[in-house]
Amino acid sequence: MAVTQADGSPNRRARDANSQNGLPRGALSSHLQVSLSDPSIGDKFSVEKLGTSGRRLVSVPSAVHGAPETAEESRETLFRLQRMAGFESQNFDPQDNDLEREFSVHRTESDYALAEFWKWVIACMIGVSMGCIGFAVDWGINLLQNAKYQTTASVLFSTGGFWAPYATFISISIGYAIVAGSLVAFVEPLAAGSGIPEIKTYLNGIHIKGLLTVKTLVAKLVGVVFSIAAGLIAGKEGPFVHGGGIVGGGLGGMGSQSVWQVLRGRVVPKASRRWGGFFHNDAEHRDFTAIGTAAGVATAFAAPIGGLLFTIEEGASFYSTSIFWRGFLSTCMGVLTLHFLVSCAEHPGQVLVTHFGRYRDFGLYTDSLAFYGSRMFYYVWDLPIFVGMGAVGGFMGALFIKVNVKITQFRHLYIPVRSPIRRISEVMLLVFVTSSLWFLIAYASPCKDLPPQDQMTFLEADETIPSAGHPDEKTEDFYGGGGQVRKGGKEHFPQLWCANGTYSSYGQVFFTPLSQSLRLIIHLGEPLPEGTDFLFDFGALTCLFLFSFILMMWTNGVGASTGMFVPALAVGAVGGRITGQIIRAIVHRSGSTLPISLSSYAVVGAAAFMGGATRLTLTATVMVMETTGSLQLIVPLMLTVFVAKVVADYFGAGIDDTHVKMRGAPVLEEPSMSSHQTMIADKLTVSELMTMAVVALPPVVKVGQVVETLRACTHQAFPVTPDVVKAYESAEPFDLHGLILRSTIVKLLQHRIGMFTVDTNGEIPPSKSHIPTTQQERLNLLERLEQRPLKVRPKEDYERIVRGLSAADLESMIDLRPFMQRNPFVVQADANLSRTYRLFRTMGLRHLFVSPPQPKVIGVVTRKDVAEANAKLALGRKANLGLTTNSDSLTRPDTLPFIPYGAYDPTVGSSNMEANLNGGQRQQSADGVEMNFSLDGEWQNSRPQPVERRSGRRGREDGDTEHSPLLDRSPGSGDFTNAV
Repeated sequence: MAVTQADGSPNRRARDANSQNGLPRGALSSHLQVSLSDPSIGDKFSVEKLGTSGRRLVSVPSAVHGAPETAEESRETLFRLQRMAGFESQNFDPQDNDLEREFSVHRTESDYALAEFWKWVIACMIGVSMGCIGFAVDWGINLLQNAKYQTTASVLFSTGGFWAPYATFISISIGYAIVAGSLVAFVEPLAAGSGIPEIKTYLNGIHIKGLLTVKTLVAKLVGVVFSIAAGLIAGKEGPFVHGGGIVGGGLGGMGSQSVWQVLRGRVVPKASRRWGGFFHNDAEHRDFTAIGTAAGVATAFAAPIGGLLFTIEEGASFYSTSIFWRGFLSTCMGVLTLHFLVSCAEHPGQVLVTHFGRYRDFGLYTDSLAFYGSRMFYYVWDLPIFVGMGAVGGFMGALFIKVNVKITQFRHLYIPVRSPIRRISEVMLLVFVTSSLWFLIAYASPCKDLPPQDQMTFLEADETIPSAGHPDEKTEDFYGGGGQVRKGGKEHFPQLWCANGTYSSYGQVFFTPLSQSLRLIIHLGEPLPEGTDFLFDFGALTCLFLFSFILMMWTNGVGASTGMFVPALAVGAVGGRITGQIIRAIVHRSGSTLPISLSSYAVVGAAAFMGGATRLTLTATVMVMETTGSLQLIVPLMLTVFVAKVVADYFGAGIDDTHVKMRGAPVLEEPSMSSHQTMIADKLTVSELMTMAVVALPPVVKVGQVVETLRACTHQAFPVTPDVVKAYESAEPFDLHGLILRSTIVKLLQHRIGMFTVDTNGEIPPSKSHIPTTQQERLNLLERLEQRPLKVRPKEDYERIVRGLSAADLESMIDLRPFMQRNPFVVQADANLSRTYRLFRTMGLRHLFVSPPQPKVIGVVTRKDVAEANAKLALGRKANLGLTTNSDSLTRPDTLPFIPYGAYDPTVGSSNMEANLNGGQRQQSADGVEMNFSLDGEWQNSRPQPVERRSGRRGREDGDTEHSPLLDRSPGSGDFTNAV
């Protein structure tokens, strides 16, 4: 028996023995021992020499297609592998030990129903919480941005000139930048960036310390308020993904390690099961975190369906219908809460008569003024143009990623995380450059005459103060942080340094927040009568497109909380608007008066660049459609986003996947998503990669030995076997009794659970003696062993716990049997790597044991065997045969290993039959398997026997392994097979 480990590094002496095909028994250990500076690295790993014969090129054998082709590729691959050694994987396989089993067997139906009820309640709570957080963040952005722009405008109109308003604008922006950068540099480095790569890594099964703490949440969301207000080319949507994951994970566990640390243990912030404290394992925490990310995106964009689709398409590696349903509720409640709070803020006292659902996150007017149905349209000849826009968007997305990777590499070398002063200095420099450039462009802007008054009525769409007759009319654009330059002036046509009756054509899109520029580019002019368009200054659009694109590449990954969705949408929308105005000019020059929908081009352009940068397809389409009201553009959006993804995929992965790979995390992607990975895995067997020097623990062991074993290695799990020496020293198979996690062992040592002193006779007490006899006591013991919400960190807390052990404790014994995973996953040694990869990916495993190629089998289970109907009947038969116990008795046997033989034959006898069978006898076989006397007078063991089908077949064909646990005919019912 050997083990394949998802992570880990060699911690004991290396083994030089090789297998028959020449590969080392511990491939990972051997690879990690190779130095990157080794000049022979190409000879060891690359197939470069196999492709040459003297001066003649020959083809590389197909059996090694996928191996590194050059020494440089070998070095790069080895570097990524070495980066992976610093990450710890999570184990999403639920615990199945004796204690858990006893507790589960005696759980009542009402307890299961209560847990299901709390799943939905917590999903609702996550949505409401993110709605409140979304409102608070929007309110903060709105407050800070209005303060900056209105203060600058006041100085401008009172003193005029350049320097006074410039100094005001820059100093406020840099002041905001200092706050945003300090929260990352000095409070929590993980608050930098969008957080999407980190959340995606966590949901795939990789632990990142500090990622989901309250401190990170505060630093992230407060930081993004100041980042956006400072003028960075950034949005709040990415940080809301991270923030939503923290809220979802915290509420799912109904407790907080961070709060417990702040309170210094005086109060334990942990809810009881009565108040939702059910979900404390890694898999459940992962699911609630995924639901939180959906609610975060939904409240950031005010797009519930788009938020849910984002989690399914991009975030959750372990999608399930349960996540979908609960995420559906969570996103709905989140956006509803956000809308309700916004209405309360804008129309106090009139919420009950306010019309909901009339505002879009990237909408400039209410739906009643925008006329989306008549202003957003396309012609059939527009589709080839949209396809071309998709191709350009895909290419630009790939270019953005390539340049950003180079900047990130430079940042890693010269502005490292461990240098907070450099990080905050970069943020200040970036804000200075961005704000100065935006201000200078607005200052140098040409002035244009205001549109005619009859058009201004539609363009400004001035709405009256809310009244009883019009309670749904808004007084300011709240979502995304406002955008009003000053009170008492034109909102969309700022005068700035221009004369009366004119406006700053460049300042219109530069002297305003980026989110407001996006709204203007997409929607300005929509209320105008059909056939009348508002045309932005072409130079203003060109400058906004180029400078936003360039600074976006620099901003992504800076030491501040930033997102890139809004910049991507803004750059794409400006490019689309430029394309639309060019097409309009061409059409009108041809003598046609055919109206062109500039808004449609802007929306399609936004989706094209977003799809090219993120590789999101369905999410990008629905999110753009929800936030801009472009339902009628659904087909062009889908086509454009698909083309953008295809073109961008030719050059590499999306922005988030690229940053995940740069961090070196051992993320396991979907097998079907990478033909290259599948090709490599198909050419190897698991035996060529497995580790054979396995560090194991005995079922019953001295505490001192456990302590020494934990100190000698950093493995996070240990097989339990009496053959400890054989497991490490020999290549022979060993008996596997179970698997126990390091975290479980540390908990056992912390609470002195399972420890005992051997009596004078040297007898070891049965394993069930460590399992409480009442359900409440079992629950109390399980809660003491839970890792959530109050974790025991094996690395940080281990020595502290060990120092608390007395000399008598170290000499005592500890019984691991009741607390070990009884049924760990096992794969045969000759299975190909693709099968092993699928098991790790689909089951969320951390370790997978390898058995000999021909394991022993005691039975077979089919899909119909595990069907609920069959299991339900079997449970009923078990009750009628008297094989159940009362709620305070144990059902596990004492012997090791426990193998779940059938405890009864569900095809034989019943409680009534046995009472009437005077001749019925029972006999115990030599091997301890109960033998029952069947109705037809033959002895048979209690395992279910294959039976012949009676529906026209003579018997079982050779090789037909399916069997039925039910008789084909039941007494008095005729042909039961046909009835089923």
